[in-house]
Amino acid sequence: MRNIIISLCIIGLFLELSGLIWSAKKDKPSETFVRLSTPPARNIERPLDNGYFLLLGMAAAGGTNPVQTGYDIWSETGARPTERGYDLDKPGRTELRLPVAYDRVVPEWHAHDPLSEFQNNEASFRLSASLYAPLVTRYEQFLRMQFEDWGYGHTGAPRIEELMAAHRLFVAIGFGEQVRTGLDRLTLDVAKWRSVLREARTLPVKILASVMIEDDVELLSRMLSQSTVDKRVLVQGLNLLQPLTLAEYSLRWPIQNEFMMGYQRSRTESANGTRLSQADPHILETVTILAHLPSDAFQKVAHPKSLTGFGLAASGQRTWDAYSSYYDATIKAAETNHSPLPRLQYIARQSPRTFLERLADPMEFEPQWEPFSQHLVETDARLRLVSLQILMRKPTATVTIPTRLAEVGSMYFDPFTGLPMLWSPTQKKLYSVGKDRLDDGGDPSFDISVPLPPAFTAPSPAS
Repeated sequence: MRNIIISLCIIGLFLELSGLIWSAKKDKPSETFVRLSTPPARNIERPLDNGYFLLLGMAAAGGTNPVQTGYDIWSETGARPTERGYDLDKPGRTELRLPVAYDRVVPEWHAHDPLSEFQNNEASFRLSASLYAPLVTRYEQFLRMQFEDWGYGHTGAPRIEELMAAHRLFVAIGFGEQVRTGLDRLTLDVAKWRSVLREARTLPVKILASVMIEDDVELLSRMLSQSTVDKRVLVQGLNLLQPLTLAEYSLRWPIQNEFMMGYQRSRTESANGTRLSQADPHILETVTILAHLPSDAFQKVAHPKSLTGFGLAASGQRTWDAYSSYYDATIKAAETNHSPLPRLQYIARQSPRTFLERLADPMEFEPQWEPFSQHLVETDARLRLVSLQILMRKPTATVTIPTRLAEVGSMYFDPFTGLPMLWSPTQKKLYSVGKDRLDDGGDPSFDISVPLPPAFTAPSPAS
């Protein structure tokens, strides 16, 4: 009897193993997998009309066409774009890189009263304006170009340093001329990066766009924290500080891109044994720091090389179908601020994988998308808070600030809670509870806050 049982177990194991190998080769992809493997359509016919390539070629030598250089960088990745990333370090592509940290280009940017500093004839940024004029010219060209993120399916991203310096110089030069010019430039800058935020197809570009928007919004907030503010700043500021739209929030294409990059990486690595490159670590590190993300945030959404527990080839189709269901659910949840992101194991348990498939490939890699989803909510919170800096400026002796925050409308509520923003009468700050969703009294380590000038804050009733 024992021999019979052992024989049946061996036969069962053989059938399971045969089914595992067969399914890895013959299973048809699920509808969800097919949908997520379909790349986005391209609407720009001529590549040289696309501002994405100017971002790649931003630091190209003077006298060259940065858009053409960017297109050459992109084209070099060839028919198999996942096999190597962008080569931004070739001769002719680095001549306009900053010789100093980007923060030193416009030191007045973080001044307590930046508008006054910009209008100072001795301001340091005026020297930078002449030193880095080619970068500013290229940045102005980018602002007026169409944009489409053709980084989808490629391991690469634009450098940040030159973009950040040129963007700050562009705005500072405008305010240095006159307030109206500065406001027009700030409005153009925010509008452009919001369009990039909507059109982003890759995660680095999505987060870069949010960082640039926040940089502009924080500058405007410092201007609004002064006791006296030009009326044009108040009027025009509200127009450019609208809350994020659903399209701006959406992580659909960045998530879908990471899914397909992981699938292609797994298939290519298992076929030829090579380790495929990822985006330049320095670029990702800079974006990570600027966005205040965990240091390993990008690494935690990049699929590692996929081998089964038996050392077989990469995961079978049914495993990737289970992953596609998980990614699809993540995309939908990320579009709603108050929906928790799904857990991979819950989705995996519902998949039709066999016992041996679950044993051989337990699907241990679970991408961590929460930091990126929360970062976009933080961007939205900053937009709403700076809007409230404008709306709360008019003092009133009869209505308390908490009451006004409740009556101002849900579009200015805290996106983390769906409730009105909070007010600290001791610190004279409006604040959002931040990603921990706890009221920490406006503590900048946990909450997101903006100041209100004391002269414009109404005293609370004694009660």
